[in-house]
Amino acid sequence: MESPLRSPTFDTFNINTEKPEGSHRSSYVLRSASYRSRFSASNPLPSPQQAFLPESLYESGPPSAKSPSRVYNSSTLISKSNPFVSAYFSVSWMMGFRERYSLLYAFIFGGALFGFCLARSLLMDPVKMRRLTVPGEFFWFELPLYKYNYIIHIYLSIIGGIFSGAQFVPAIRRNYFLLHRLNGYLVLITVFVSNVCGAIVTRRSFGGELNSQAVYYIMAIMSNFSLVWAYLNVKRNTRTHRRWMMRGVVYFSIVISARVIGLAAQAIVTDIGSYYSLWRCDEILFVLKDLSTLLTSYPQCSSSSSTLTHPTLYVPVHASDNEGVLGHASAVRATQGMVLWVATLIHVVGCEIYLRSTEAANSQRYGYALEHKEFDPDKDANNVNY
Repeated sequence: MESPLRSPTFDTFNINTEKPEGSHRSSYVLRSASYRSRFSASNPLPSPQQAFLPESLYESGPPSAKSPSRVYNSSTLISKSNPFVSAYFSVSWMMGFRERYSLLYAFIFGGALFGFCLARSLLMDPVKMRRLTVPGEFFWFELPLYKYNYIIHIYLSIIGGIFSGAQFVPAIRRNYFLLHRLNGYLVLITVFVSNVCGAIVTRRSFGGELNSQAVYYIMAIMSNFSLVWAYLNVKRNTRTHRRWMMRGVVYFSIVISARVIGLAAQAIVTDIGSYYSLWRCDEILFVLKDLSTLLTSYPQCSSSSSTLTHPTLYVPVHASDNEGVLGHASAVRATQGMVLWVATLIHVVGCEIYLRSTEAANSQRYGYALEHKEFDPDKDANNVNY
């Protein structure tokens, strides 16, 4: 007897489980994967609450007339015990997530990327761009080579970061595939070009120290390689495409964690009080705006009349948040390379842990999976390209 509690959600997606004749390799369809899960063809598909419950909370096998209360209690256990958790699972189900913590991860990490890009959108105003950038950076960014690349980098990274989160919402990917594809092209182009322009600016960014240059170049290579490889696999293997697309966006977001780590690092070097960064005399003058103040604090920067005698001479500047804008900028320079390396390590390890923990769900889901029309689960289940 068919269960009265069978969820109607799966019927609304118009799932085609048949392989049409003469189908093209590049065409996609939502295929049923329920028979590969613990819910066989003879068992009912899970309700939104049951999809997140462990197997021990409900009976395996089809519900019978003798045990309807058992199924009812399992499917309403969460909603009765905690309305907030029930609402969480309902929203997660509507967005297409099938793992209980996916919506939480999307809210934390996707929200961090979205919020950071919105906050940094103030940089798209040319007047505020100079004021919000670290003091001293525009000494070099006034040059045409760095100025235009920096503007392109800011604009495209903000646009790409805002729209990249939509690529990982299953409901959009399954129900609005054309939107998913067009948005993917937008994210790919904007992030790729942004990384290239950012790599050009890196030569002078934060003093142009080799430590900072190395990590910026590695970040750009990692992110762009992941995005290109994800694009090349979009019609070959959707699971490989999903993994590399996630890696590309995670690597692109390293700067967010670096900002948070940098706040702690700057406070630490300020308390220690023995860290310095190298500045050119003309860079210091650009920040201080006063030649007499420069000569008083840094007598090595000698002058003749109203100009510096040796503007390219490098002098150590104390790294401290307590010594005005110059001290703050020096603290940022002194810690920038270190915080980027730490953030890169965290993102790489965290991304790989997440991908491996969700690999089973990447290959099979309780409801349906996005695969090629030619995909045969019995033959192709183990043919996963990494």
